[in-house]
Amino acid sequence: MKKIIIEDGLSLKQERGIGQYSKRLFEILIQENQDVEMNRKIFLENIKNSTLRRLLYFLWLNTFFLFKLFTYKKETICIFTATMTPIIRIPNIKYYSVIHDIRSIVHPELSTTIQNFHANLVNQTAIKFAHKILTVSNTMKQQICNAYSINDDKINIIYNTSSIQNIEYDTKEKILKKLKLSKKSYLFFIGGLDKNKNVEIIISSFDTISNKNKDLKLVIAGNTGNANIQSTNPNILFTGFVSNQDVKVLYQNALIYLFPSLYEGFGIPILDSQISGVPVICSDIPIFREVAGNGAEFCKPTEQELTKSIEKLLTSQELQNSLKQSGYINVQRFSLNTIKLQLMEVIK
Repeated sequence: MKKIIIEDGLSLKQERGIGQYSKRLFEILIQENQDVEMNRKIFLENIKNSTLRRLLYFLWLNTFFLFKLFTYKKETICIFTATMTPIIRIPNIKYYSVIHDIRSIVHPELSTTIQNFHANLVNQTAIKFAHKILTVSNTMKQQICNAYSINDDKINIIYNTSSIQNIEYDTKEKILKKLKLSKKSYLFFIGGLDKNKNVEIIISSFDTISNKNKDLKLVIAGNTGNANIQSTNPNILFTGFVSNQDVKVLYQNALIYLFPSLYEGFGIPILDSQISGVPVICSDIPIFREVAGNGAEFCKPTEQELTKSIEKLLTSQELQNSLKQSGYINVQRFSLNTIKLQLMEVIK
C-alpha cells in the first residue's frame, strides 16, 4: 500500500476553502483505510505577516519537509492541496499539486501585483515539478491547459463539495438573534471581500431593491479583502468572519443567495445554498454553469442585471420553488461518493 501525505499549505487553520478541501480528502482516505497523514504547522500558521509566512513556508517545504520525505522507504504520494510544490524531486515520491484557479492570468486586474506574482510563481512551480496536476472543475482544467500549454491527460479533477453538509447545526440559531434577523427576510452573501467577488454590485443592487422592500435585509459575511467595500444602508449587515455553525444557520434561513462573481475556480456557496434549499442568483460565467447546473438564476454580473434577477425572484414563488427543487437534484453530482471515486482513481 502506498503512503499518502496531504500537505495543506497552512490551510487547516481556515474553516473553509482549501482547508476544508484538505480535510475532506484526508477523511475520505481514512475511511478507505489508506496509509495517510496530514500535519499542521502551528508555528508557521501563527505568523501574522502573510508575506513572511509564505516565505518561511516555502523554505520549510524545501528543507525540513524534503528531509522528512527522504526517510520514507515505500512509494509515497504527496498531495499539495494549496498548490505550492517543492522544487526538488525525490525518488519514490510523487508530487500531485492542486491548482484551484488561475485568476492571476485570466483576470490579473482583480488582484494586486504582488498577489499575481505570487500566484503565477506558485502555479508555474507546480506545473514544472509536480508529476500530476489536480484541479476542481472541468472549466478549470481547460483554463489550465490553455494557459500553460499542457496536455489534459496530466490533469485530474477532484471536485469540491458542500462545505456545510457535515457541520453541526446550531439549533438555537444564536446568529439570527445576534443580527436581529427573522427567517427568510434577508439576502445572503459569504466570501472574502475581494474584487473578483463583485460585492459592490450586490450593495448597489440592494440599495435599489430596498427602496421598494423596506423590511428586506442583506447579510454580507466574510473578512475584508482587496476591495474597498462599505455602505451606509442600515439594512446591510456586515458580519465579518462567522463560524461554520453560524454559516449553516445563515444559509438555511436566507431568502436568496447572491453570487455575482467575476471569476471563480469553483463556487462552493452554490452547493451550500442548494443543499440548504435556498435559490441562487449567480453570474453567467462558464464555471457557474458547470457547478450550478439548472439550479440557479443566471445573470450578467452588472448592477442592472442583478437587480432584475432579484426582483424576478422576489415576485415569483413559483420560480423560487423551481430553483430549490433543481438545486436539490444538482447538488447530488458533487456528493462525497463522487469525490471519493475521483480521489481513489487518482491515487491508484
